[in-house]
Amino acid sequence: MIRLAEKKDYHQLAELRWEHLAEDDILYGETNIAGADKNEFIDEYVSFLNNDSLYKIFVIEQDGIIISAMYVSIIRKVPKPKETESYIAYLTNVHTKKEYRNRGKGTELLSYIKDCLKRIKCELIIAWPSENSVSWYMNNGFTSQNDVMECDL
Repeated sequence: MIRLAEKKDYHQLAELRWEHLAEDDILYGETNIAGADKNEFIDEYVSFLNNDSLYKIFVIEQDGIIISAMYVSIIRKVPKPKETESYIAYLTNVHTKKEYRNRGKGTELLSYIKDCLKRIKCELIIAWPSENSVSWYMNNGFTSQNDVMECDL
């Protein structure tokens, strides 16, 4: 079942994020969780989702377990004549449980999200994928035609 995340899901989402970061540490030699306390992280993550998050979190749930999640921030563009309401979306934190990967679940969830965004006049979705996920994004309609400028602060 695809749906928006609810408060009851926040702990599972925090666990999924932790699993993803731990996997990145192993696969890519990163240090996301080195020296971190898992319970403190879970508490902070749940607090963030409860108090500070502006993301819409789309999930696929199977038998009460969240198997995939994608976070979307929707930004309303400044109106112009003849275009009074339009949006862009930022897609981030795309996670699928390891045992459900390569089964089309992420693609199914992204397709659902794209349909939802089209209905609200969203013009485009931006994402910053990892090197290993670029091909999945390209297979799902993303391109790298536009140059995004950045300013590190």
